[in-house]
Amino acid sequence: MVVRLNSTEKLMMVTSSEAFLSKYQKKKVEVYKNQVAKKPLVSICVQTYNHEPYIGECLDSLINQVVDFDYEILLGEDASNDNTRKICIEYADKYPEKIRLFFHHRENNIKVNGAPTGKFNYFYNLISSNGKYIAFCEGDDYWIDSNKLQKQVDFMELKGDCNITWTDYKIFNGNSFGDTDFNFEQKKIKLDYHNIFRPYCTYTLTALFRKSALDFDTLFSLKRFKDNSLYILLLKDSYGVFLNFISAVYRVHEGGVYSLKSNLFKNYSSYKNLKEVTDLVPESKTQNIKKVLRSLGNAAAFEILKLKYAGEDLSKEHLDFMADYFKNADMKNKFKYYRRLIKLRFLK
Repeated sequence: MVVRLNSTEKLMMVTSSEAFLSKYQKKKVEVYKNQVAKKPLVSICVQTYNHEPYIGECLDSLINQVVDFDYEILLGEDASNDNTRKICIEYADKYPEKIRLFFHHRENNIKVNGAPTGKFNYFYNLISSNGKYIAFCEGDDYWIDSNKLQKQVDFMELKGDCNITWTDYKIFNGNSFGDTDFNFEQKKIKLDYHNIFRPYCTYTLTALFRKSALDFDTLFSLKRFKDNSLYILLLKDSYGVFLNFISAVYRVHEGGVYSLKSNLFKNYSSYKNLKEVTDLVPESKTQNIKKVLRSLGNAAAFEILKLKYAGEDLSKEHLDFMADYFKNADMKNKFKYYRRLIKLRFLK
């Protein structure tokens, strides 16, 4: 079943994209020469910044996909201060029929809580994509199954009501490879608001989704965007499927934007992100999602409590969150909070 954007959906997307660029693009993004097909079936979005040791392996893994359709690689280079841009140009020159290279400027960088992010690069790739389907692979990750795209596209074409698919992946820490803890036994697992995130479905480096299913207005309005945001929006009135094969490698390294962040950062940011997007999509507030939110909120609040009494320098935002969270907590967590507080204050 082939689904194309109708004229109203196209207009809404163009309007959303123009509003986003008008707000955040201070300096026009430069587009490098290319000969990419105008109507590829799949757009692969690659965001890269200071990935000199990794970007070549990433791009090789995408270029070497064995498929029976056209696809494009949207390569957003975020003004790195190493040789990442030079390598990207070399690949764009070698594969002009595959790669659309964008040179970004730090003037356009979107900061969250004062810290620079890859948000503009990410969204620019999204709105520039021409494919019916969109996939992601960050510049420090890579794919290891040369049939990844073909397998996922075949499934999505067969299941016209499925909006997104994921696969399993390996984790590489620089020395050895590890497995995820999904422990799925079935070959295909249906995921929706009633079971997603338990366990976590996977990172976007394996995802393939329908562009027509994405609500760009809501997406661009989010202040706290993560993978969770994308999944909540795509699962509205639909479902996703985890295809149980290993297709990619998620790299954990010192330069990683997210992989080496603290537990507090991961739990707190995931809680705030998930709460924001589910507040905008009320039908997503299933018992499962509520349970996930409680788990993330509890983890973040108790981590802040522990760090506070360990003498860590915490932000007012974190301290206010902890105070409000425990103030509105259920009796079980209130009791747990006071018991932990007494232990930290008086039983050191």
